[in-house]
Amino acid sequence: MQHTGLPLDVQERARLLLDEIGETCSAVPRDDAFWFYMKESGLTLTFAGWKFSYRLDRGAHELVVYHCEPLDDPDPDHPDRDTPDPKPVAA
Repeated sequence: MQHTGLPLDVQERARLLLDEIGETCSAVPRDDAFWFYMKESGLTLTFAGWKFSYRLDRGAHELVVYHCEPLDDPDPDHPDRDTPDPKPVAA
């Protein structure tokens, strides 16, 4: 995962999430239709204001992140978003 603006803490947390995804995928039977569709498309993890595009490399038994970029308009309400508490609005 290489991007000059990617914060180290986000990189580490995303790596843990991708490890969990990889472990879950390893439980999918080899003849499941999931693997057919994985050959046709990649996957995306959107996390903490970043988008990670990755694919499964079944031969190497690993997930390969081939692109990461900051989101242009990250969801401000996402629970993983590090934003300060909103200021109260007078009624």
